Amino acid sequence: MFLEKYLKNPIHLDIIYSNYDKQYLNTLDEENFLKIYKLFKSSNFYFIKDIILNYLEIFDLDYDTVFNKIIELKKNLGDNYINIIANDLTYLEEFLK
Repeated sequence: MFLEKYLKNPIHLDIIYSNYDKQYLNTLDEENFLKIYKLFKSSNFYFIKDIILNYLEIFDLDYDTVFNKIIELKKNLGDNYINIIANDLTYLEEFLK
């Protein structure tokens, strides 16, 4: 499973394996995952592991969808949007709508 490259902590992997069905995990596209991961990193999201653990489905979305949702959240929450999201990850549910 390629997620082991990004979640090296065995506890984090245990959380993923207990929260997500193995069949679903096997359907994840590593190339798309990496594009979204790099997008979050380049957008200065410093809590990417938390996003993976709680909202893995975001990494299954189309790159452009995620990009546009980031822009939308920044517009709605203001320049401090990353810290606002870090303090309340439920804002990430916007990606899944």
